[in-house]
Amino acid sequence: MRKLRNAPFTLLIHLALAIIAAGATVTFFTGIQGTVTLAEGATPVTSFDKTSGPGDGRLPFPLSLEKAEVICYPGTTAPMDFRSRLRAGSQEVTVAMNRVAEIDGWRFYQSGMGGDTSTLAVSHDPWGIGITYTGYTLLLAGMAGFFLQKRTVWRALMKRRTAAAAALILCTMAASASPGTPKAMQRPLARNFGKIYVYWNDRVSPLQTMALDVTARLYGSTTYKGFTAEQVLSGWLFYYDEWMRDYDATHPAPQSEKERRKDSENRALIRWIGSGEAFRIYPYHAATGRMEWLSLSGRRPSQMPVEQWRFMLRAMPDINDLLMQGRNNAANDAITRLIDGQRLYAGEGTLPPQGRFRAELFYNSYIRLLPAAILTLLFGAWGIYCGIARRPPRHSGAVTGAGALAATLCFGAVLALRGWIGARWPLANGCETMLFMAFAGSAGALVCRPALLRGALLSVAAMAAFVAAMAGKTPQIASLMPVLASPLLSIHVMLVMCSYLLFMLMAVLAAISLAKGGELSGRLARVNATVLVPAVFLLAAGIFIGAVWANQSWGRYWGWDPKETCALITLLVYAVPVHRASIPMFRRPRPLHIYLLLAIASVLFTYFGANYLLPGLHSYA
Repeated sequence: MRKLRNAPFTLLIHLALAIIAAGATVTFFTGIQGTVTLAEGATPVTSFDKTSGPGDGRLPFPLSLEKAEVICYPGTTAPMDFRSRLRAGSQEVTVAMNRVAEIDGWRFYQSGMGGDTSTLAVSHDPWGIGITYTGYTLLLAGMAGFFLQKRTVWRALMKRRTAAAAALILCTMAASASPGTPKAMQRPLARNFGKIYVYWNDRVSPLQTMALDVTARLYGSTTYKGFTAEQVLSGWLFYYDEWMRDYDATHPAPQSEKERRKDSENRALIRWIGSGEAFRIYPYHAATGRMEWLSLSGRRPSQMPVEQWRFMLRAMPDINDLLMQGRNNAANDAITRLIDGQRLYAGEGTLPPQGRFRAELFYNSYIRLLPAAILTLLFGAWGIYCGIARRPPRHSGAVTGAGALAATLCFGAVLALRGWIGARWPLANGCETMLFMAFAGSAGALVCRPALLRGALLSVAAMAAFVAAMAGKTPQIASLMPVLASPLLSIHVMLVMCSYLLFMLMAVLAAISLAKGGELSGRLARVNATVLVPAVFLLAAGIFIGAVWANQSWGRYWGWDPKETCALITLLVYAVPVHRASIPMFRRPRPLHIYLLLAIASVLFTYFGANYLLPGLHSYA
């Protein structure tokens, strides 16, 4: 206890954790949670479906729905936001995703919407939320002030040269066809075909993106027998019978249940493409004012202008006729006319800007993460070798520095490109979070001088880039779900991924130490002990900012979701060696390295296991 009195910010951290626990207890016993479904024009309600807490599920005021509205992304039918205008007595408030409405201490959160009805989450927890948020604030203040304390083990480690170099990372890191193949378009013609606008994956994108997704799904790669993805997709559309015969010949009858299920799904996709229903390429402004994208074989609204009806009736059949006649130049002109017609009938502000559209074409054509990951790994291995060699090669620092710079620019550019294409922060799926980790690791290596640390960081960045490459064979840059459109989400993800990066760094250094031993083991133990505290603080801050976001979105800051639970366990696992001053075992290098090497399993399970194995709100691929 005396140690805590001499370290006020350390004491504040522990006090904040106690306050957070107290707030959660108050919420558990006194907080009221439930849902209510309202309909436009219906009689005001005074009750709701209570799911937890005291009371009889009654509101102290009548509540009615004035208007329910779905806001879509421009030119699409993908929801961007749900909004409900409510009336409670004489008060009128608006609820939306990530926008809470509060009436007399009762909080309402947008939960769902269907037609003219709106479902809201209801919460009444005036004391628990206040206490918990006070704890969050004190925790952040304590973690920030911790680094200013003078008489701490961490501060003593900072005086060591190698540890100081490691800490520098943390301050700067926020950081044409062969015989036997089916017919296909000529490659230049197919390239122009890929520039057609299509409504795919709930957004407007180049047909090239759809082609990449379909080809990867059917053949496990974005090319097939030397054909590009655009040639493959156009082949299924214009030469269906030949491509079907080829598919049957190259895909024997499945044997296992898993193979039969996959074959059934692929053949359903083929039928969908061959029917033309998958090609939603015709923009149409409905009488309601909403933009619709009609398919090649779908409905043709009776209210459609005659000229637009003729355009839809003849555009693609004309291309098909010209291809069958071998008039490729004329077919190319017909494709260009189709694109011009799309722009004409879509109108202003509904199609992606030309710069963004070209950026997606560039991404599809040229961005490949695997070569970058391999090169980063080679630079990382070189850095580790130079760090442990008794006589490092000349100019080794310049070589690894150049590798770190190239990796930082590469991964940063890919992240920025994905963000521009998707018009959002590029942190929405597994590929992008791993890509951010690769960027942060290479940026940390760029400003880190010791060759061993630089090599270890580049190795971690390379591993993250390999995972991103496997998860992102095609862009999959989808529109964000309304609930994810919050700046708190981006902060939450960046903090957590930076902590994971540091945990991976510690595991790599621990493995090197256990393999090499000797005096190096003690040096790396001091580095790991220094990095450990900021890593734990980053994870804690990420978890609690995620809790604030969850409370703004769903009305609860903790729900024991599998990912939440695993993240909390990871935090507790790494919090143990933080207290090395009180646990003699962790003062020795070897036990500390063994523990950190084993502890990385909790990080891997939290990220991969909870995402792919355990169903929950955080599950994504």
